Amino acid sequence: MMKKQHIYILLIFLVITPVINAQCYPDRHSTSWFDNWVSCDVSQNPNSAYGETHWIMYDLGYEYELKETKFWNINEPKNLNYGINDFNLDYSLDGITWTNLGSFEMNQASGLSTYEGDEGPDFDATTARYVLITPTSNFGGDCYGLSEMKINITDPFIIVKEEDGFNALVYPNPFVNNINLRIVSLDENSPINYTIYDILGRAITSNTVDFIEDTETYELPLNSSTLTAGIYIINIEQNNKKRSFKIIKRQ
Repeated sequence: MMKKQHIYILLIFLVITPVINAQCYPDRHSTSWFDNWVSCDVSQNPNSAYGETHWIMYDLGYEYELKETKFWNINEPKNLNYGINDFNLDYSLDGITWTNLGSFEMNQASGLSTYEGDEGPDFDATTARYVLITPTSNFGGDCYGLSEMKINITDPFIIVKEEDGFNALVYPNPFVNNINLRIVSLDENSPINYTIYDILGRAITSNTVDFIEDTETYELPLNSSTLTAGIYIINIEQNNKKRSFKIIKRQ
């Protein structure tokens, strides 16, 4: 049994703060120079097989199932020729070992505020944390540029395998006063038990969390004022299935 939900990541290149102005309408991109990534000098590619190139690498921060993509080429009217034309698309779990999805072509942007980008390749539910774009040609400019890339994903946290029973995450970490538990379980009728231990393995506090319908995140009732700054271990258990996390208490 698995639970699935589809979301997307929108990756926007911004070097100034007005994020809202990057897209005034759904799927439209501005013509501002600041809403772009630009590379004018080559450097060592994260995929060593490519040598020194222009490149863009995304660290998504977590392993996701990647699906459909959409690209917005550089849309600044005076530098449309910086736009990427041909490019390689690679993905990786660790940022070291790369797999090539293929070589693809991107259309030149219009330079208009009505520019809505183009559909890109489909990762077909490939699991990855890192995505690498390596341009091999542009539209004649001295530099290479791109505005945005959107990737549809499946949130891996809510994909629960039968043998695991549940997924859990504690945050913020480090914490000062409160800590939250995000949990998704195949059995929402059984409570979650947790115990916090100090670095010497002594139990500090324990409690139970009962599931609430349509709720994934719960604030754990810690008496944090009694905890000194340092490292602790939190064990989370349901139906004899366990997860352990190291957490850090700050002053």
